[in-house]
Amino acid sequence: GLSTGIGGLLCLLFQDDPAMEVPMTAFTMAASAAAMITVSIVDLFYHQAEEIGLLHTTYMCVCGAATVVIGKHIGNSFLGKSLEADQSSDSRLLRVGLLTAITLTAHNLPEGMAVALSTMGSATLGLKLTVAIALHNIPEGLAIVCPLIMSKRYSPASAIAIAFASGLSEPVGALLTLLALKNIITQARIAYALAFVGGVMMAVALLELLPEAFHLKRHGMMIKGFITGVVVMGTSLHFLD
Repeated sequence: GLSTGIGGLLCLLFQDDPAMEVPMTAFTMAASAAAMITVSIVDLFYHQAEEIGLLHTTYMCVCGAATVVIGKHIGNSFLGKSLEADQSSDSRLLRVGLLTAITLTAHNLPEGMAVALSTMGSATLGLKLTVAIALHNIPEGLAIVCPLIMSKRYSPASAIAIAFASGLSEPVGALLTLLALKNIITQARIAYALAFVGGVMMAVALLELLPEAFHLKRHGMMIKGFITGVVVMGTSLHFLD
């Protein structure tokens, strides 16, 4: 979970360089979108379909995506109506950063539960999952912090704190499973939750992160970021298998 915050700290490397701030934000948002799409397809859809079946996985993914689409139209209660109506660049970046934080928090909770269940079965498997998940949480931290800092509504310290808080939902999920829910939470129930979150992540990537990265008009950096996101996430998922 802490690697999400560590990813956010990487934004500080170019924060004081105005010439690099916009290109690197386009890069990190495209990389994060690619990471979300990759994990949604490979891990949160394909692997969950093996666990609970293609029909159930598809249904949960569609429900997750529909939740984002409906929320986008009626105005997310976390962000407020005034922000939804404000289409300035700063407000769009703020919306993207906060929505990404909420989405990744929801993603990290069942992920932590899955790690706990795996560790109970095999300490080696649990360690393997922990390392791989830590690797792919780093671009998630970038996706939260960079747009929040660029929106000028959050200080770097506050944005990084939000990334750390988002990442902490993972150990919270693991602790809940180990201490209170080990007789209730099953691998199949986690699979349903992850399939739903997969739909949410896909919708956020396609409807929020990629359009905003494109809006920054740094298309070369956007393409490089997208390729980087696929490679980093694909590599971490390879170690999960």
